[in-house]
Amino acid sequence: MRISVKRSGGFAGLSEDVAAVDTAALPDARARQVEEMVRAIGIFDLPAFVPGGRVGADQYKYEIRIADEDREHSVSFVDDDSPETAALRGLVHALAHGGR
Repeated sequence: MRISVKRSGGFAGLSEDVAAVDTAALPDARARQVEEMVRAIGIFDLPAFVPGGRVGADQYKYEIRIADEDREHSVSFVDDDSPETAALRGLVHALAHGGR
């Protein structure tokens, strides 16, 4: 499973790569952890944009791209601390910080 995360927006409106992970290159336990997070979220069943519950200026927008065997999907969301996007934020954090 290949996963990439990009972040854009914020006060400066910049765009940056946050994470790029290929679970085939990870230790087995870490690969299972990441793949289980993705399955628990049901990311392949989510719409292309997951709306949060709050509106605000200068929020970050994340785009998660996942490729797994013959499936590919992208999901975007705004980092608004809402419960609607909590699982996606958790995945981004885990990927960006290596599970710390």
